[in-house]
Amino acid sequence: MKKDTPGYRVGISPHGLKVIGIITLVPALFFLAACAHLPLDSRYPGPVPLPLALEQEYSYPAYTGPYDERVLKEEKNFVVKRIAFSSTRNLIPAGPIAIDYYDIRKEGKHPVIMVLPILGGDNAIAKIFAAYFADNGYAAVIVHRQNEYKKIKHLSRVDPVLRQMVLDHRQVLDWMETRKELDPERTGVFGVSMGGIKAALVSALDKRISASVLALAGGDLPYILTHSTERGVKKRRLKFMAENALTPDQFHQQLKTTIACDPMAYAGHINAAQSMMILALFDRAVPFKKGQELKEKIGNPETIYLVSGHYSAILYLYYVRWAALNFFREKLVPQD
Repeated sequence: MKKDTPGYRVGISPHGLKVIGIITLVPALFFLAACAHLPLDSRYPGPVPLPLALEQEYSYPAYTGPYDERVLKEEKNFVVKRIAFSSTRNLIPAGPIAIDYYDIRKEGKHPVIMVLPILGGDNAIAKIFAAYFADNGYAAVIVHRQNEYKKIKHLSRVDPVLRQMVLDHRQVLDWMETRKELDPERTGVFGVSMGGIKAALVSALDKRISASVLALAGGDLPYILTHSTERGVKKRRLKFMAENALTPDQFHQQLKTTIACDPMAYAGHINAAQSMMILALFDRAVPFKKGQELKEKIGNPETIYLVSGHYSAILYLYYVRWAALNFFREKLVPQD
């Protein structure tokens, strides 16, 4: 078996999958029929330059330090460190920006992947990807969610929260530039679900991102927030509509009038030639059609389609992380 096949890297057959510690081998032919991998549209003309007005809208005093640091755990190939520092611009009240830095033990200047977590949970998925990237020679940074961002009592607060997320992630990129062991010219971003949505925003608004993998993501946030079946989103939506006597249509219309920070609005500024999307055909948490629309707005980047829903996409975990690593290897090559 060749070294660059997913089965070689995880110790099982190609596109193998592991669920709750039980390894199940499935014929490779099934997986070949269960997903499609399309290349970048050959007619792609390139990204639209970022307008000066948009640059000014998301401007902030660059972060230069200081920060707190502590070691969380040590592994064979990397050390995980918790980093925390204060934001230089706060559109809403928030705590310090917190990240987990997967610091490569090997000497030299390393490429780095910013890993953005899903909406809820304990960052388990993000940790799996960050550790995998680090084991393969890519430093990784998990940007923690701020609990304050979930406490939205008025729809008018959604847009400032999204904008603050962009500012937070841009400052994490500033922090990366202070590290001599990291190569700022080889910076990637990887995100799943809400992490993929944030990754799309950062990729559009900060050109320090050299490669992007957007998994189970989409644009048109008013539609997504109105129709998502994701448990946390649905629970908060129903509670908000009940407390404010809103119908789904009224809820959707209010979001449309308040949200401007949206991947769909900025999609043309993302470099499709340096991006890969991973979409699930039966996704209802981030509705598939909104992922497809975002893909088209970006310029039809390289795309993997999974025959799954949002949550059942976990069955493709090993394949997705292998595909993401190979994409970063292709795009984050050392500069001469």
